[in-house]
Amino acid sequence: MKKLCLTLLAVLLLACLCGCKTNNNSNNDNSKEEGGQNPVMNFIGTYGKDRATITIDAQGSKDAKATVVWGSSAAEVGEWTMSGEFNSDTLTFEYDNCVKKSIVYNEDGSVKSETEIYNDGKGSMTFAENPLSLTWDDQKEHIADGTVFEYSPVN
Repeated sequence: MKKLCLTLLAVLLLACLCGCKTNNNSNNDNSKEEGGQNPVMNFIGTYGKDRATITIDAQGSKDAKATVVWGSSAAEVGEWTMSGEFNSDTLTFEYDNCVKKSIVYNEDGSVKSETEIYNDGKGSMTFAENPLSLTWDDQKEHIADGTVFEYSPVN
């Protein structure tokens, strides 16, 4: 009876392990198989450098969305929002729809003014896996050319 229970348990464990799927960013252009996840899910989160923070999120089946907040002073920030298709071969997403705003805050933290600067920004974000980081290539203002933003885990 013990042998039967142990054998049954081993078979059950093996079946569970066979059902698990590992996710890697190779294979094809989209790296999204039928029923799979958006490949940018491996890179979602917050990245930072000095006074700048970039938040990455998945959008749809293969797109990425980014929001950049870059403080120019205690009361003013620049905010960029953009989205584009993620290429899992190059670990890059390109965009041509970036909107930049300037946001000024009151002393109590409420928004004093919000001004759209432009809505036709172009560029790309390229991810590195070890260590987890990204490089932002902004073709409109070249604000972050060559800057590496490091992943910031949430505690």
